[in-house]
Amino acid sequence: MDPAQDPLYRLHQMRAERLGEVALPYEKFRATLVRKDSTEINLLVLPAADAKPKAEITSKPLFNLGSLCVLENVADAVPPDEILRAVERHAHGDWGLFDDPAQNTLALRKRSWLFSTYQSSGAVRFWVVTTPDRAMTFVMFRKGER
Repeated sequence: MDPAQDPLYRLHQMRAERLGEVALPYEKFRATLVRKDSTEINLLVLPAADAKPKAEITSKPLFNLGSLCVLENVADAVPPDEILRAVERHAHGDWGLFDDPAQNTLALRKRSWLFSTYQSSGAVRFWVVTTPDRAMTFVMFRKGER
């Protein structure tokens, strides 16, 4: 696969850049994946967690995202930088195109499901969903979409 077309490698590169680190060479990156067919971001080899980011984030996330899982069909259809931006927006309470933001306000207090909907630059609509226990956040398509 061409490194420029590999959405997981692009996520790795953006994460490394954000942390002020150097991304692994593509061959080494692919060789160190736990599962080569996995789209779970936590299975990627990324720079050390204690590395300092280049820029400070101006606000704290409203909740913990837990483990982040980007489903393969979304990773193939949505540019990686747009996925990351959507996840950041979700964590900061910008629910995007979700039609019931009041539901999420209540869900924050009651520790229920959190939903956000975004549309990519290519007009692909996708969801970011966090579980009630805040252990997992999924980037996915809604059933029947895409």
